[in-house]
Amino acid sequence: MTARYLLSAASIAALAIATPAFAQDAAADQDSPIGEIVVTAQKYKQDAQDVPISISALDSDTLEKSGVASLDAVQKYAPGLQMATVGSGFVSYTYLRGSGTNQIDSGSDPSVAFFVDEVYVTGTAGAQFNLFDVDRVEVLKGPQGTLFGRNAAAGAISITTRRPTATFSADASVDVGNYDLRVARGAISGPLTADDALRFRVSGVIQDRSAFTENLAGDDPGTVKSAGGRAQLEYVKGDLSWLLTGNYYRARNGMTNQFLATTVKAAFLSPAAIAALPAGEDFYTHYYNVDGFEDQDAAGLTSRIELKTPIGTLTSVSAYRFNKFNRAQDQDGTIAQAYELDSFERDRSISQELRLSDQSASFNWVAGAYYYHDKTDRQDTVITGPDYAPVASRNLTSIDRSHLTVESIAFFGQASYFFTPQLSLTAGGRWTQDKKSDDRFVQRFTTPAYSVSPEATWRSFDPAATLSWQPSTRVMAYASYRQGFKSGGFQTLLPASATLAATPFAPETVRSYELGLKSEWFDRHLRANFALFRSDVTDQQILRVLGNSTNVIDNAGQTRTTGLDTIFNVALGKLRIDAATTYQHARFRQYITGVTSYAGKAQLRSPDFAGSYSAEYPIAVDDDHALTLRAEYTYQSKSFFDAANTETAGLYQPGYGLLNGRISFGSERQGWDVSLWAKNITGEHYFRNITVSGTTGLAVPGDPATYGISLHWGM
Repeated sequence: MTARYLLSAASIAALAIATPAFAQDAAADQDSPIGEIVVTAQKYKQDAQDVPISISALDSDTLEKSGVASLDAVQKYAPGLQMATVGSGFVSYTYLRGSGTNQIDSGSDPSVAFFVDEVYVTGTAGAQFNLFDVDRVEVLKGPQGTLFGRNAAAGAISITTRRPTATFSADASVDVGNYDLRVARGAISGPLTADDALRFRVSGVIQDRSAFTENLAGDDPGTVKSAGGRAQLEYVKGDLSWLLTGNYYRARNGMTNQFLATTVKAAFLSPAAIAALPAGEDFYTHYYNVDGFEDQDAAGLTSRIELKTPIGTLTSVSAYRFNKFNRAQDQDGTIAQAYELDSFERDRSISQELRLSDQSASFNWVAGAYYYHDKTDRQDTVITGPDYAPVASRNLTSIDRSHLTVESIAFFGQASYFFTPQLSLTAGGRWTQDKKSDDRFVQRFTTPAYSVSPEATWRSFDPAATLSWQPSTRVMAYASYRQGFKSGGFQTLLPASATLAATPFAPETVRSYELGLKSEWFDRHLRANFALFRSDVTDQQILRVLGNSTNVIDNAGQTRTTGLDTIFNVALGKLRIDAATTYQHARFRQYITGVTSYAGKAQLRSPDFAGSYSAEYPIAVDDDHALTLRAEYTYQSKSFFDAANTETAGLYQPGYGLLNGRISFGSERQGWDVSLWAKNITGEHYFRNITVSGTTGLAVPGDPATYGISLHWGM
C-alpha cells in the first residue's frame, strides 16, 4: 500500500476529530437510521462503535438479506479477510491482514481463530457449517489473544447463535434455486415454565444441491447434502443464568471439484498421460477417474453459566466438541490414474474457561483462566497409479498415520480505566503454555517406513494496550498495540525423512499497531470509520509444495503488512448505502529457502485491495407491504498462492468482482417476505483456491452464476 493512502486517511481522521460534532449530542439517544450492532468483542455487550478495535460485524438481518449461508461467504463482507474453501466439508487457508496459514494438516493450527458461542473450534477442519439461526458474526482484525486466546494471532471470527426467548417465537425459511438447490431452515423458541425462568430453543437446517462442476466420466464433484440441528435450554432467575446447548451437523458431500488449471501438468502426470488427456473440458466441465466423497459428522455440547456476585460477574464456559471427517479425493484432478488422496480424521476436544468481570463508570476489568485438551487421530493415504509423473513412485500406497495430543493452559486479564469520561486506557495480557505430542507412523513410497514421537512445549506472554479518546458522543479515536502468538507444530503430509518429521517448526508471533477513528454524523445518517494498521509477523509458518508429495513447513523470518480499513454507512432518505474497503501492502521482508530469497514478494492470499459495496432501497406498496431492492458488489485485486508470486494463468488469481442482487416483497407486521435473488450475476470465473506445485496449479473454481427464490416467515 502506498504512502498516499496513509496520508489521506490520517488527514481525514484529523479533520473529523477537529470538526465540531454538530448534532451529535442532540442525537445521542435517537435511534440510528443506519442501525446498530451489539458485539461482545471485549466479553461484554457494547455497540460496535464503542469498541476500539477494527470490526466487521454482520447481524442476522444482513446475513439473511445477503444470502450468507456458510462461514466462507462472510469474507465478501469483511474486506481484508481471505478464506479459501477446500471442498464442501471444511474451511482452511484463512488470512487476515497478511497473516494466516496455508496448512490443513492436524499438526498445524490456523492463525485466525474461530469461535462459536465463545467456544474455540479446533484446527482447520470442522469450521465449515451452515450459518443457521445465527444472531451475528464478528470479524475482529488484528491479534485478539488477550480475551480470545489460543491461535488468534491474526484475528478472530466469533459466531453468536440466537438464544432462547422469554416469549414464544417461531421462524422458518425455504430457498429453492438452480443447480437443484433446496434449503429449509426453522427455529422455535419460548418459555417452559409459568414464570419464564426456564426457556428453550430448537433450530435446524437441511440443504441439498447438485454440483457446479460436471464430471464427464463419473459422479459429479462438489454435490452438497447436509443437515444440522441445535437444541438449547436456558434457566434465568435473579442473578443466575445457565445456558445448555447441544448441536449436531452431518454432511455427505461430493469430493472437491479441483482440476489442473495450468497448461503445464508435469508435476502430477507422466508425458503419456498428458498426451492422452481428453479434449472438451472447460472451467466447470472435467474428466475425473475417482468418484470421491467428503463425509463429515460434528457434534458439540456447551454449558455457559453466568452468576452475578458482589465482586463481579462470574462466567463459566465448558465445552466438548467432536468432529469426524472422511474423504476420497482425485488429487491430480484429471481422468488419469495418477494420484488419489484418502483422508480420515477424528478429533475430540474439551475446553474450560472461567472469568470474573465487572463494569463501572470509571473502571472495567476482566480476569480469567483457560484450559484446553484435544486428541486428533488422522490417517492420510496416497495411492499412485501408472500415470503418476515420478516413475519410481508409481503404483504405490503411502500412509501417514498420526495421533496428536494438544494441551493448553492460559491466564489472562484486561482492565480499562477512565481518566475522564472522554479518555481511557485499556491494558491487558495473556500467558499461554501449549504442549503438543505426536505419535506418528509414515510409509513413504519406496523409502523405509519410520515412526517418530516428537514432543514440544511453547510459552508466550502477549500484552495489549489501547488509548481511547472520545471528544464527543459520536466520535472516538484510539491507538493500540497488540501482540499475538500461534504455537508451533509438526510437519505436514508424508515428511521426507524421520529427522524432518521429528523436528517441530517454531511458533509465530504477530505485533500489531493500529490508529483508529469511529464516528457518526448528521443525526447519525453517516457512519465513517477508519483504521490505520501495521502488523509484523515473525517466524510465520508457511507450507511449500516441492512436488512428488514432498512438502515442507518453513518459518519465514519477517513479514510486514501496512494498511487502511474504512467503513462508510450512509442513510439518504430511504436509500441505504454501505461501503467497506481494505488497502494493504503485505510483503515478505525476510524469507530465504536455500539460495532463494522472497524478500519484497507479496504475502500469500493477501490482495492489495478488497472492497464490499451495497445499496438498498425500500418502496412502500401500501400501509402494510413494501418492496425492497438490494444490490451488492465485491471486488479484490490480484492475489498469489506461492511465495515466488508466479504470475502464470492457473497459478495466481487476477483481480475480479462479483455482483449480487435481491428483490424482496413482504409485510414486516405480518412477519413474512418472499425474495428473488441472484449471485455472481455476470458469471465471473474465479478460483476459490490454488495449490501451486512447481509450474503446475491444482485449482478449485469459484461458484458460477446462481439464482433462486426464498420464502421467509417469522413471529
